[in-house]
Amino acid sequence: MSHLYEYGPYVFLAVWICVALYKTLQHFQAMKADRSQHFNLFQLIGNLFSELIKSFVSLVVLSVLAAGVLYILILLFEEITA
Repeated sequence: MSHLYEYGPYVFLAVWICVALYKTLQHFQAMKADRSQHFNLFQLIGNLFSELIKSFVSLVVLSVLAAGVLYILILLFEEITA
């Protein structure tokens, strides 16, 4: 269990950055597919920071929900085995 606390923040950070980069890549592909829009580096950087914020909030919410469910399951397991 100590490894979870040791490596948990690094896993969270890696997932957070990967999700934001994936979403930014989707924006870039959509921008590239739309021929009426020209490549705009500032728009791409803005999309990256926007996705970083959105993915951080969604990952924090999902982490809190998962921790709550896990805590309830642990309490139920302790109650059943006691």
